[in-house]
Amino acid sequence: MIGVVLAIIPFVITLTAILKYKMKTHWAGLLGTLCTWVIAIFYSKTPVWLLGYAWIYGMLVPMSYTFAGIAAWYMTYHMMYHGCFVDIQKAVIRMKGGLVFKTFFLCFGLGIMMLSSGAGFTWLAVVLNDMGISPWAVSILIEGSADPLTQYAYYATPVVVPTLLYGDQFGFTLAELMPMFNRFFWVTIPGFALAMLWVLKEDGHRVTKRDAAVVTVYGLVLAGIVNILNLTVDIMSVGIIAGAAGMGILYAAQKIGVFGNSDEVETNHPPLNPEEKSRINKAIAPLVIVSVLAGLWGAFGKPIEQVLGTVSIHVIADQSVPFKVMQPAIWPFATILIMFTFLKPTRESVNYTVDLIRKRWVIQQIANWMFAGMVFAYFWSGKVIIDGQLVLPAGSEHLNLMNQLANTAVSLGLHPYFVMVPFMSMFATTLLGTELTSTTFFTPFHFIAAKALGFSKPTAFMVGHIVANIGITDIRKLMKNVSLIGAYGEEYKALRKTFVIGLIITAATIIPLISFLFWP
Repeated sequence: MIGVVLAIIPFVITLTAILKYKMKTHWAGLLGTLCTWVIAIFYSKTPVWLLGYAWIYGMLVPMSYTFAGIAAWYMTYHMMYHGCFVDIQKAVIRMKGGLVFKTFFLCFGLGIMMLSSGAGFTWLAVVLNDMGISPWAVSILIEGSADPLTQYAYYATPVVVPTLLYGDQFGFTLAELMPMFNRFFWVTIPGFALAMLWVLKEDGHRVTKRDAAVVTVYGLVLAGIVNILNLTVDIMSVGIIAGAAGMGILYAAQKIGVFGNSDEVETNHPPLNPEEKSRINKAIAPLVIVSVLAGLWGAFGKPIEQVLGTVSIHVIADQSVPFKVMQPAIWPFATILIMFTFLKPTRESVNYTVDLIRKRWVIQQIANWMFAGMVFAYFWSGKVIIDGQLVLPAGSEHLNLMNQLANTAVSLGLHPYFVMVPFMSMFATTLLGTELTSTTFFTPFHFIAAKALGFSKPTAFMVGHIVANIGITDIRKLMKNVSLIGAYGEEYKALRKTFVIGLIITAATIIPLISFLFWP
């Protein structure tokens, strides 16, 4: 029992530091990591040097996010320097349909396509904030739109990397996982659509019953499209196609007046002149280019990617981190080079962009690294290196913090465990960061639990966990978006709002998850 209590303490301390004491994320992450280390050293008898390697390992696992992130941020700030987002706004405000339509068009259509292409869509934070939406709400709207489809982001990193790490060990493949996702989307996509409306309302914007009905139908239609895509196209193309389809549906709905003009004051704006149209074309060109490049690669580049394969970055003993040669960061970096031909860089633009990255990206990346120290400290606690392998010696199982949590989780039986899986996911994404670290943390956990419970389809736990990775409560995502618009330190405001939303949507995912008991 003492081991379970100790395993939970770092998470409680981290969450309390942010929510109650409004501690900035990097300090809260460091506090949680140090707390984990103290427990791992004095309770689990883990050497300090081994925990240091665990921290390094934890930083290397999400490196794809790091590279893609810095490329996307550079693209964002270079576009901002040239006024691209002001130009995009000029086009957006002339679209009829009200704030609800515009938010969904930007976030739940274009944003999904951008994120899936590897470009990221943090730039939307700039546009939404300029549209009068509060920083706390901006972050939730952005993440809440992508999270139902998050496993397709950045070349499906949250699914692909855990498969590379554990697929051989536990005997599962990507092809086995994909069809299992489908039943969840009927709950999660409409659920997040309604949650976005609640956020807009909480931020003081008008939301009608008609809006609720329309976005629910939209969510169900998009869920149907994703179900078909999951069974017909490669995972790398699902998010891009789904985002494009979503924009098409929303645009068509706007054209026939489904969304109405409930809160419009923009209808008095004059039509765009030729010069403004030219600027808008230049503004959206980088976003189109990166999606086309990534989409073409997803459709035709897989054979090359299979040949290039992955590179294993050795850390210690038998512990290596797989790293795909074809990184999603390639597409935003390539787009930046193409973009320079029509949004030309100058000394002033470079200084502007680099200065904002230094002020805003660096601090959130430091926070990411602070949290990285927690994840594999749990995995490696109590372990030792024997004959070049990192192992947990027989009789020391009680010293491993992950084992302690797993043993407690299975103690109530199979059915309660099904109910707990989505909440484990919420717990992990909230405090450990990205969907990737959450799945990486809990995949071995779920396979250990399935074996103990005698459940023959542990991948159901894994898929349920991935889908329930509701980053809408993810501290680091909230931090990233408020950082982008210069509001770092205010993520606690968003977290206080999203925690309840997260609980509701997480609880809803229990329904499709538990269906695996009766419908394998």
